[in-house]
Amino acid sequence: MKHQAPLTVGPLVAGPGTRVIGVVPVDLGEGRLVELPIVVVHGAFPGARVAVTAGIHGAEYVSIVALRDVAMSLDPALVRGSLVAVLTANPAAFAARTIYLNPMDGTNLNRVFPGKADGSPTQRLARWITDHVIAGSDVFVDMHCGDMNEALVSFTGVEETGDADVDARSRALAEAYGLRYLLIGPASGTTTTAAASLGISAVLGEVGGQGRWPAEDVALHAAGLRRLLRAAGLVDEAPETPRHVTEMLRSEAWMRATSTGYWHPSVEVGMRVAKGTVVGEVRDAFGKVLEQPIAPLDGVVIFLVTSLAMNEGDPLLALAG
Repeated sequence: MKHQAPLTVGPLVAGPGTRVIGVVPVDLGEGRLVELPIVVVHGAFPGARVAVTAGIHGAEYVSIVALRDVAMSLDPALVRGSLVAVLTANPAAFAARTIYLNPMDGTNLNRVFPGKADGSPTQRLARWITDHVIAGSDVFVDMHCGDMNEALVSFTGVEETGDADVDARSRALAEAYGLRYLLIGPASGTTTTAAASLGISAVLGEVGGQGRWPAEDVALHAAGLRRLLRAAGLVDEAPETPRHVTEMLRSEAWMRATSTGYWHPSVEVGMRVAKGTVVGEVRDAFGKVLEQPIAPLDGVVIFLVTSLAMNEGDPLLALAG
């Protein structure tokens, strides 16, 4: 079998059958830098190139730990193809323990892809990830979890590109991940949208949340990624797929607060909710009800904000059905 040529990611160069780790500086303009911890596992023999990011939102800890565990435990001698793993894709948000936003410019990194080379710091970071990590890959995976203020039910997500072969592969890889729910639909400005626009099969994976990284959640996310790598042909061994039927969800609705106050949800993550159901109340400091949000569709609560504090325009929860 023919050996692979070396693989280069930024200043990192990995020869066939090796693992290279390093902190890669990314110029965000005006003398600002971030350093991305990256692992390149370059297999001894040719195969698919799989790129994976975690920590696009800095407080999504389950994804960060799970990706590190997988990337650092693969044996390059047994890998066909390669894995490019960005262990913490938003270091400034991670260091500041911020939800949703990059503190360098107050922007959500996962809403500005593919980014701009001459834009804001977050846009420049998105552009670098698009050009150096996503582009050139055969498969892209973005590992997430609920942010520090969010609980969620485990799910995968894919976008449809219109290319039947790309879409079929994305769906097969998402099903290989082995989580209960699979959301199918677009998500503007995200990593997976950027991958889809390049004709790359892409999967979003979501497990855990609330600023925690319990061993069982990390193991579930890591096992899903290992199954995906097996399905992509990189490895032969992976945990068994859980015995359940994957439920496809094609309709999604994010519910946002129209008032600033105190959030008292009346539903739980994973609960099935009927259209027209009152899902909670936003109250003022003295308990007066400011709003009673109503479910716009029948669906499963896929994530739920669990903080008492709520600001106008913030997410309350999302439904998918």
